[in-house]
Amino acid sequence: MSDTSPAETAERLTRRRARLMPVLALFFFIQQAAFFTRSDLMRSIDVVRTSGWLLFATVVLAALLTGGLWFRRREVRELMDDEVTRANRADALAGGFAVAMGAGILIYGAESFAPNPMGAREAVHLIVSAGLATALLRFGMLERRAIG
Repeated sequence: MSDTSPAETAERLTRRRARLMPVLALFFFIQQAAFFTRSDLMRSIDVVRTSGWLLFATVVLAALLTGGLWFRRREVRELMDDEVTRANRADALAGGFAVAMGAGILIYGAESFAPNPMGAREAVHLIVSAGLATALLRFGMLERRAIG
């Protein structure tokens, strides 16, 4: 058993989360280079990369929507998911949505003026990645400001 109270654990994890979100966004951006350097041939490594991106994107989205911390005690999760955190998460998700919509509009416009600049998979990848990375960055910034 740990000697720390749920409040101390929640405080420590909240600070860690605020530092971790921008790092996750950076990893998400770096992962884009690997995605766009692949060839047109579908090799085994491309299946692994695509599966990794799908899993990473799904976990990031689930964490942003629910607050994550699925493996922590309920009382710690409740302390960490206070009113300010919920507002920060909502703001971050709204920003991510706006960026995703903007990316979709830009890609649609590019497709209209330059035939086939990218395939559907690449377009969806860019839209989802832009939205999730923006939400991660925004949430991290807001949480750092809140614990300030």
